[in-house]
Amino acid sequence: MKISVNWLKEFIPSLSSDSSGLVDHLTFLGLEVEEVFEQKLPDEKVVVGKVAEVRPHPNADRLRICMVDTGEGELRQIVCGAPNVEAGMTVPVATIGAELTTDSGESFTIKPAKIRGEHSSGMICAADELGLSDDHAGVMVLDDGCEIGKPLANYLEADTVFDIAVTPNRPDALSHLGVARELADCHEIVYPQAPVIEFTRGGGLVEVQDEEACSYYTATVIRGVKVGQSPRWLARRLEQIGLRPKNNIVDITNYILHSFGQPLHAFDLHRLAGSRIIVRSDATDSFMALNNVEYQLQPGMAAICDSREPVAIGGVMGGLYSAVTDKTTDILLEAAYFNPASIRKTAKQLQLSSDSSYRFERGVDPCNVKRAAEYAVAMILEIAGGKVDSAEAWGSMPAAQKIVSLRPKRANAVLGSSITASRMVRLLEKICIKAVSQGAVSDDADQIAFSVPSFRVDIEQEIDLIEEVARLYGYNNLEPASAMVSSYPVSRKTPEYFPDYLRNIMIGLNFREALTNPLIRKAEADCFSDMPVSALNPISEELEVLRPNLAPSLLKVAAHNMRHGNRDLRLFEVAHGFETQPESERRSGDPLSAFLEKELLSMVITGRREPRSWNRQDEKADFYDLRGVVEMLLEKLNLLEKSAFNIYNERTIGIEITSTENGKHSVLKVGTVQEVGREVLDAFGLDQDVYLAELDVAALERCFDSCVVYESPSKFPVVERDLSFVLPRHIPARRLIDIAKASDPLVRSVRVFDVFDRVEPEGDAPMRSVAISLELADRSGTMNEEAISAVISKVSDSAKSELGAVIRQV
Repeated sequence: MKISVNWLKEFIPSLSSDSSGLVDHLTFLGLEVEEVFEQKLPDEKVVVGKVAEVRPHPNADRLRICMVDTGEGELRQIVCGAPNVEAGMTVPVATIGAELTTDSGESFTIKPAKIRGEHSSGMICAADELGLSDDHAGVMVLDDGCEIGKPLANYLEADTVFDIAVTPNRPDALSHLGVARELADCHEIVYPQAPVIEFTRGGGLVEVQDEEACSYYTATVIRGVKVGQSPRWLARRLEQIGLRPKNNIVDITNYILHSFGQPLHAFDLHRLAGSRIIVRSDATDSFMALNNVEYQLQPGMAAICDSREPVAIGGVMGGLYSAVTDKTTDILLEAAYFNPASIRKTAKQLQLSSDSSYRFERGVDPCNVKRAAEYAVAMILEIAGGKVDSAEAWGSMPAAQKIVSLRPKRANAVLGSSITASRMVRLLEKICIKAVSQGAVSDDADQIAFSVPSFRVDIEQEIDLIEEVARLYGYNNLEPASAMVSSYPVSRKTPEYFPDYLRNIMIGLNFREALTNPLIRKAEADCFSDMPVSALNPISEELEVLRPNLAPSLLKVAAHNMRHGNRDLRLFEVAHGFETQPESERRSGDPLSAFLEKELLSMVITGRREPRSWNRQDEKADFYDLRGVVEMLLEKLNLLEKSAFNIYNERTIGIEITSTENGKHSVLKVGTVQEVGREVLDAFGLDQDVYLAELDVAALERCFDSCVVYESPSKFPVVERDLSFVLPRHIPARRLIDIAKASDPLVRSVRVFDVFDRVEPEGDAPMRSVAISLELADRSGTMNEEAISAVISKVSDSAKSELGAVIRQV
């Protein structure tokens, strides 16, 4: 937001012009000055001139020859291409020898010239050519009161403009008055004088049908106005902050907006059907706004309507067909308070932002609506003439100011300071936050009640007042503590934050972490889920739904890298995925049960297995590389021995972990490792194989046990025995391994070393031969043949009873 120092002096006449001092002061108050513009006065050889005659250029259609009086007794011939130059205009003229500066900062000198065969002795200037604004629509028009031949600088004042970054919680600072309140004591602010307007009620001029969206609305009808150019001082004020003057009525509303922070809008009264205003939230019409763009209104949007159709989007932008023009003679001036949430939602839905919506959606001062209307009416009557015909209000302003209490001891404890209670009161009263109690406040007061002005919509509770005390006292004045007081926990969970523990492991496995946006395109989400969570009001097509898992995000990162030549990738991310729950799994009365949110660890591998080197051949990473990474992760989490890898299909294996809680065993599905299918690769623009693993972080943390129990090697020999089973082909070998392990505590490990699909006679069920190797160990002594046979019998019996498997006969 741009703030003019000269404009600030309208509220603080004694304000210093020291730019660096003001920059430091504002920055320490929390209003960071991002840029400073020093606006210099034009060269002394730029003088006031009057156009006496304008005639066409004989050799150019777009140029004209102007005879200009610059006070030298003889008219000066100047060739000009501006479309608005006319005889009788008072204009700035750069005479021979005047130095001007371009936008790029380069200077040039005006010299006699011959343009398309005609002599030109000077230059009639636009505002941007003099460095006064960005306006290059035509030559700059001066007030007729300027004396011909005098330097233009005599009628201008040098100014400094600050570009200030205002945080979203400080809408009160989005005006010159708001910044002035920060720089001076509350009682030092000088307010302009304006007559009090008595707003009547129930006269039929205004009707608000949605008081939740618009709780207070005023309309003032002024008849007999003369629409034209604004006086130079008003146009100059707007130009200083980068606005282009339009006409006196519109310029006054913009002036009030940037001066007092209250958006206003003026309608041409004769273009309002029924000459009245109705505020509705049920309009569904199309609407042509002032920016020449047609918008489709939706239910819930505050629409300003006449008796027939919408004429403005409440708090956002006016309509093209009800705007004030040069032919307007009667106007209706709107000043209102709109619900911030309603305006924010409307502006986002329409993707339409304006100076008005920027302020309304953050919260304007509701008690300033009537006062701003009075200031605007006074300016219109003075500049554009006319007479107030009627003024009507609907709704009411807040009846009382907020009361918030502050405990001085609590404030000092939070800030680590020793500010007295009386000093806190003085600091807060500087910005119009006044103590409710009468008389002086003692320094030993336990609690002080403060009345918060209506323009400070951000102050709701004690901590807000503490922040104001710190800001006004000066963060640089808070003394650092002489000693650090620390407390340490009696015990600490290891790891303290499990997702970070996973991140450290993955980085140790030579993976790079990706950080991605959880919002993606719906088409991308549909590749992995048919129940994505849609955004109610997506801000773009790129951000339509929440990702069901992390795969779409990582594949987009991989595709982006490949397009830029980086084709060898090992990426991971720990983040959340979201899905919509089926109706059958939702709990009545709990809206959050409609959604499922999971924290996931996802990783992808693609490209070369190893970096390029002279002493080894290039080998592409494959499915087993990623499976090996997952196994190493599980090993570091002490979960590999509890894990099982089951084949889902030809591209995917599932990971299950056996968890033991309260003596009960359960099998948790932890995740998958897969080769990404060709259709998905094509959808994301990937032209090489990609392998993806996705693990449930909550399941890993549930099974994880950081305690590692040391088990010394057995002193007695390990016995190995091989068994070959015949079992139905549909039964996974993993089940046989699990049953063999659980058959007897002496079975230390089981592994498959041979698989053979048998050819059965026609009509018989297909069978498979699976050979397993058992390692048996007894830590109490050497196993004899009788003990070994007993274990083998247990394994055989368990496999037969649970799987129907039998020992293969040779």
